[in-house]
Amino acid sequence: MLAALLLAAGASVAAELSAEERLQAVRHGLAQKSLQGATQVQTTAWIDEKGALRESSSFRTGMQVRGVRVMAYSRDAQGQPQAQLQVQSPQDLHKPQAADTKPAGAKPATAAADCRVQEGLHHVVGLLLQPRGHWPIDEEHLRRDAAQVLAGAWRDAAGASRWHLLELQAAPVAQATSSQAMYERLLTAGPATSPALTWRLQLDMEQVPSAAPIIHLPWSGVSGRVRLSLSLLSPRESRPVWQRMAELPLLAQERALSAPRLHPSSGEQLQALVRGWAQAVTEHLACEPVQVQVINSQADKLQIDQGRLAGVRAGDEWLVSDRRRWPGRMLESEAAQTLVLARVEQVSDTRAQLQVLAGPASAVRPNWQAWPMDKPN
Repeated sequence: MLAALLLAAGASVAAELSAEERLQAVRHGLAQKSLQGATQVQTTAWIDEKGALRESSSFRTGMQVRGVRVMAYSRDAQGQPQAQLQVQSPQDLHKPQAADTKPAGAKPATAAADCRVQEGLHHVVGLLLQPRGHWPIDEEHLRRDAAQVLAGAWRDAAGASRWHLLELQAAPVAQATSSQAMYERLLTAGPATSPALTWRLQLDMEQVPSAAPIIHLPWSGVSGRVRLSLSLLSPRESRPVWQRMAELPLLAQERALSAPRLHPSSGEQLQALVRGWAQAVTEHLACEPVQVQVINSQADKLQIDQGRLAGVRAGDEWLVSDRRRWPGRMLESEAAQTLVLARVEQVSDTRAQLQVLAGPASAVRPNWQAWPMDKPN
């Protein structure tokens, strides 16, 4: 009963606070959270041209933020707005198994296995399935069948995970190029074929040349082998995060009065391969916090690089600030003043538009970071 009354009182205070007051309360609460950890103070002294001694101090904290939850708003004895906060950090993604709970002789868990999936926001991964090299016209049906099986397997794998798959339009079949050229082309592709995403999977399909003549049997025959190359890419990394490669046979199932199709056994091999690769993607993304940044700012309107697929919802409130200054330099007054409170107004699959409610809207620049802020119920 008492807890319910406290929640009702907090909700009442939140309703009467203006946006500026709520932002002031959050700033104060974050400063208090910063003081709870280690703080590095650097002081520089110099003598100016008039011979006067000058000093400048900077404060750096180890606090890292991936989300802020406001438990309740209140006012202190002087009537100043206060906020009780719960700060989520990237370290919250990790949940190591206690040493005394491991069975005797058990192997130590990997870092990926110890990661816990982030709640609230989800990673959005673009899939680009790209044929490479020359595919003979009589083998084109096998390539299409294999591509359909692979795409379906990735959709099924993403559906069972906490990341979302966005299928990207493949470019026309082209001759194979260097991996660096393919990486650069994918990252610089225009929005018409591949919207800018934090994570991309590029799956290249290339037929492996056969040294011996291929014999087609009436019931089924080896039509050849396919080489599959998978790269997990991010525009924030100069190289692929990781890569995988595999070669599989493509069996053709002959059918009367129609073109041969992919044999079910080959389809099952492709599906099993994707399931293993998708598990590796899931484990990697579980250890990566969802980072959201501003891609456009104009007056009091902001656009961020995540949308509905990532879990962004209209009406949600977000904190926006220069990542170089906040939260690491939260204790500096100038850094705290860069914090902006904004509300999501419009959401698409991969983008969201925010309205600035409080804070220096004119100071916001592209590449500033955004953090979700859960409001009290």
